[in-house]
Amino acid sequence: MLIPQRHSLDLVFIGPNDLAQSLLGYVPARGDEPEFVAAIDKIAAAAKKHGKWSGRLVNNGGLAKDAKATFDTVAITGDTKAIQNWYIAELEVARST
Repeated sequence: MLIPQRHSLDLVFIGPNDLAQSLLGYVPARGDEPEFVAAIDKIAAAAKKHGKWSGRLVNNGGLAKDAKATFDTVAITGDTKAIQNWYIAELEVARST
């Protein structure tokens, strides 16, 4: 007889670009689209209701400061922004004399 395994969820982490692509069909989200905001609020409320941590990725310090009121953990920037910043710096090196 097989005994079903139970899995535990410790943290729900929102990647805004993934969420926007799924909900809106484009990235990046502006951040004020009603369905986008509603989804983020719903995810945060569900995590809190079930005693789970929630977190999200934001683009800057101001958004991080605001997000601290709702989320247990907040990360600033993301892979696409980091890659963009790296490319800009490398292009400046390549263009220099």
